[in-house]
Amino acid sequence: MSFLAFSLRPPPAAPSDHVVFSNVMLLDGNATFAVQNVSGGPYTSSGFGIVLIVNDFSAPSAPLGPNGSSTLITIGPNHYHVGWTDTNGDSAVDVGDRFFVSGDGGPLPALSYYEFDLRWEMEWTAKATWSTS
Repeated sequence: MSFLAFSLRPPPAAPSDHVVFSNVMLLDGNATFAVQNVSGGPYTSSGFGIVLIVNDFSAPSAPLGPNGSSTLITIGPNHYHVGWTDTNGDSAVDVGDRFFVSGDGGPLPALSYYEFDLRWEMEWTAKATWSTS
């Protein structure tokens, strides 16, 4: 008997310097990071898709929700909330905007590797990565 294991991880997009994130900070077991640099643009929020990858497993791409909202992402038995704060309210991803990834009602699962991909119209991807202990 043989078993085939596979990942739902989407194919990698080209790395980007269009949007660059700060280092990820863990607060109460959840991740937060800011947009540190933007080149080109403007990049309106409606053009972005988000992908969360946990330990090489991924959910399908979801649209970036509106300012202050949270998108529920399910990977296996775990649920995650992903959202952003549009600090200047212009509906575009700009320097200073903040993103968060949290567990569902608690901290992110421990002993896991995370990758957050912010994809612009399937042309490029900004990435943030971190792990929990």
